[in-house]
Amino acid sequence: MIPLAGLSAGEHRYEFVIGDAFFAHLSYAEIEKGDLKVDLLLDKRDNMIKLNFLFEGTVEVMCDRCADNFNLALEGENSLYLKYGDHYLEESEDVIVLPADQHQFDISQLLYEYIVLLLPLRKVHPEDEDGNSLCNPEVIAKLNSMSVSESVDPRWEALRKLKNDE
Repeated sequence: MIPLAGLSAGEHRYEFVIGDAFFAHLSYAEIEKGDLKVDLLLDKRDNMIKLNFLFEGTVEVMCDRCADNFNLALEGENSLYLKYGDHYLEESEDVIVLPADQHQFDISQLLYEYIVLLLPLRKVHPEDEDGNSLCNPEVIAKLNSMSVSESVDPRWEALRKLKNDE
């Protein structure tokens, strides 16, 4: 929670450390472990508040190739604008309208969503200095041994023959 009431106009800085306890608190979290530092710059103006989040750290994710867990480095930035209105409304992905009588704002859900958005689509172990994958070698060996057969299904060959005869 960040306080909104009583803040003077201008910039205010906050720093948060996000660890395993933060992710454990969220029952639906894709991420279960992490160590991230979040720097928040809150710029309060008469009619709105701008929140600028800077993220840096690591989260533990499962490798899409070998299914072993590894620490993935994350770094990124997100901005959010808070405006005052009659009732709570998410106008867009980066603008939220808050009731004028709201005195604090819970950013925990936003922090989690921003962290998830920093994850790459494909999460695989990094390579070592020599360019070798750090994936589980047993799993990689098993995947390499499972070669796909290049023989053509005879039913497809029969259909192809029918098509060519026409």
